[in-house]
Amino acid sequence: MSNNDLRNLTGKILLSTQSVSNEYLDKSMVYLCSHDNKGALGIVINKLIPEMTVANVLKRLDIEMNDMEDLDILFGGPEEIAKCFILHSNDYMSSESILISDNVALTINGDILKVITSTGGPQKKLLCMGCCLWEMDQLENEVASSYWIPIDSDEALIFGDPKADKWSKALLKIGAHTNMFLDLQGNA
Repeated sequence: MSNNDLRNLTGKILLSTQSVSNEYLDKSMVYLCSHDNKGALGIVINKLIPEMTVANVLKRLDIEMNDMEDLDILFGGPEEIAKCFILHSNDYMSSESILISDNVALTINGDILKVITSTGGPQKKLLCMGCCLWEMDQLENEVASSYWIPIDSDEALIFGDPKADKWSKALLKIGAHTNMFLDLQGNA
C-alpha cells in the first residue's frame, strides 16, 4: 500500500496483527469512521463487553426499553469509554448522524437510543462503548509498521453477529487463515 493510499482509510476495516501490544485490541477489527491529515477515529466492531446489554445501559440512562430486543454492547475502543458510539445502516439519519459510506453511518448522540427503543431506529446497528483515536500520522505509521492490515469493508463484516469470530472471517476474506497469518507475523 502506498503512502497516498494510507492518507484516507475512512470506511475501511483495520485488522490487528500480533504487533499490536494492547491486550484490548488483540484480534480486533476497527471500522474507520474518519481519517484525514489531523488523525483518525475508529470503532472496534468485534469485541463484546461481557454481561453488558442495552437493557443495562438504558436502565442507567433511565430510558424505558419497551418491547425491543436486547442488544449486545461492544467495546468500541479505549478512548471516550463513557460514550456510546452507534454504527448503523443509513435507513435512519438524524441531524447528529454522520454518513461514513453509502450504507454506514455513525451517531454519537444518546438520543438515538430513545429512537431505537421506541421505533426501532436503524435496521442494522452496533452499540459500542468507546472508540479508538489516532493523532496526526500515527495511524499511517502503525500501518507501515504492520500493526494493522487495512481491508475493504462490507456490511456482513461490520454488522455480522458480534459473537462470531469476525476477525478470522476477515482474514479468510483476504485469502489468509488464522494459523498462516500468525505464522507469518512470527517470522516478520
